[in-house]
Amino acid sequence: MSIVASFLFLFSFARPPEVGQCATDGIEYVLDTFEPEGDFESEDNLESLLDDLADLKQQRLYLNESSAEDLLLLPWLTFSDVSNIISTRTDTGPITSEAALADIIGEEKASWSLPYIYFSRELQLRRKALREQIEGSLYTRYFTEMPERDGITTGSYAGENYKLYNRLQLSIPHLKASVVQEKDVGEPDLDDFTSFSLNAYDFGVLKSAVVGNYTLNFGEGLLMGQNRYFSKGSDPAGSVRLNSRRLKPYSSSGEYGFLQGVALTLRPGPFEVTAFTSSNRVDGRVSDDGLITSFDESGYHRTVTELERRDGVTETVDGANILWNFGASGVNGRVGGSMIHYSYSEPLQTLVESGIDRGEASSADLVGLEAVVTSGNAGIFFETVFSQKPDDSSWIAGASYEPTRGVSAVVAVRQYGEHYYSPFAGAFAERGDGASNEEGYYAGIDARLSRKVRVGAYYDWFRFPLLSPSSYPFPSKGHDMRLFASWKASSSIAWSLQLQHKKKEEASSAQGALGGAGTVNGYAPLPSLTDRVRLDSDIKLSRVLSMRTRGEVKRVRQEFFSGDVSYNGWLVYEQLNYKNGRLSLKWRGTVFNTDDYDSQLYAYEDGLPMQFDLGTYNGRGKSMFFLAAWQARENMKIAARYEITSYTDREVYSSGSDLRLTDSPASFHVGCLWSF
Repeated sequence: MSIVASFLFLFSFARPPEVGQCATDGIEYVLDTFEPEGDFESEDNLESLLDDLADLKQQRLYLNESSAEDLLLLPWLTFSDVSNIISTRTDTGPITSEAALADIIGEEKASWSLPYIYFSRELQLRRKALREQIEGSLYTRYFTEMPERDGITTGSYAGENYKLYNRLQLSIPHLKASVVQEKDVGEPDLDDFTSFSLNAYDFGVLKSAVVGNYTLNFGEGLLMGQNRYFSKGSDPAGSVRLNSRRLKPYSSSGEYGFLQGVALTLRPGPFEVTAFTSSNRVDGRVSDDGLITSFDESGYHRTVTELERRDGVTETVDGANILWNFGASGVNGRVGGSMIHYSYSEPLQTLVESGIDRGEASSADLVGLEAVVTSGNAGIFFETVFSQKPDDSSWIAGASYEPTRGVSAVVAVRQYGEHYYSPFAGAFAERGDGASNEEGYYAGIDARLSRKVRVGAYYDWFRFPLLSPSSYPFPSKGHDMRLFASWKASSSIAWSLQLQHKKKEEASSAQGALGGAGTVNGYAPLPSLTDRVRLDSDIKLSRVLSMRTRGEVKRVRQEFFSGDVSYNGWLVYEQLNYKNGRLSLKWRGTVFNTDDYDSQLYAYEDGLPMQFDLGTYNGRGKSMFFLAAWQARENMKIAARYEITSYTDREVYSSGSDLRLTDSPASFHVGCLWSF
């Protein structure tokens, strides 16, 4: 640590200090303020978000004409930010500079937004003229672990100790093609997963058309929401909403959560019509009696069982969505509906358990209605969906209001049916994203008190009609509250604070074994209370050197019949960032101590270009990563990352086929991004 710090410190003064921003990237800000313990923040979802942002750099938004829906594709912009942008350009005219944008949304967010926007229509047209030729990129990454997993040593994994990723993209005006290839550690085939998409866009009435792999997002995601990247997080007044393009080509390496076929969106006048058809083979777990018990979302094909399960289920989906966009007398909005028919090659166990005849349990229809209406500083949103099998419904509704510039609030109510089922849902929820078996009331507020101070908070009360449908089919309720505060103390120092308190129950056999009141079939509800505090400090030491310090503590108290049991966890990390010319270096050292799985902590870590890693800290020890990136040429970047974690509470890492015979597992990752 001392050697790295000294090296970076000496070289940091190669140029004179300059006033700069403390946070290095908008996506880092977003990741640091969202809760990675939810069900949405998987690495596949994160990769898809980074791909979306990379595409947006190639198809920038014209700030002075873009809709609120388009501006919200920038994940660091809140609904309040977007509302202020639109009201400013409406009341005072076009926003023409970074400084003018900074007056509206703050210096950091304005700086982060620059690569994705145009202030001038002329610059946008000039950029398009320069692109009247083939453009493209080739991105290759290689990853390996030290030492290798036991499954590779013994042969229970059919492949070798490396992961390989390749992505080729080609584009001309209005047309883009993407090919992705990936194999994971332990998989035998170089082309274990291959994805292709061809996207045509902005051809007159044709807004977008995709052949190959694609994702869809309608309404608030209750029926179709394949790109909900985050749940509760740093935008208390906007986290409820689903902010993703309705139709987008799929160019990520995640092997589940997309459709395969043909889809298109047309814009005839005020209407927007999306139609699609898909036939895809997915990994499914099929029981001995021929029922699909679950879908395997991991995408691993290493063992005999995993290879036999590969592409074992055929999924067919057809449907359409129609929207009417309207605006008159200060009222704007859109209303529409969706209809989907899906079928699988075998019956679904979840439908059979809901009382559907086995012969009818392989297919179903879904119907949804959606609406968004805004007027001045207020707005409402709504979606309701109906499933044919089982016969149930879910809905969510909410209202937003901005009482003054820089302050926005939202309230929302959700009622997700106990038996509603959509394989494609991505809903706002406390538990899972399937828009089923949950009720809740949410209120959030976000306030920019000054150019230097911002605060936010939310409170979410939730109830599960069935705590566990299989083991404890009785109601349970809980709540979750968080407070956010950030303070830019000076041009080079910023602080941010997060506080969280959550109460939630789980069906526990350990609680049931104690035989207290409420025990049913050996299970009983186990209340769990979680308190968490996180404090970050960002310091710009010079023009080329910055540092971040984080401290986080977490306490989990479980209320057993025999008495309370508490588990504690904490971590501290220091990160140094050095960037000078074509060279950038990042180093982070972390010390952590957690008592139990329930008190483990998470932190996003910098990875190779267009990639982040989610660090999970469980046990006692220390970890370190070092990341180096070199802009070898204007159109070529090479990066490498080394990571190691040393545990003091174990002699081996993991178990089973993933066992690694060391207390200090390490990994190495290298990649090259070439644009042409």
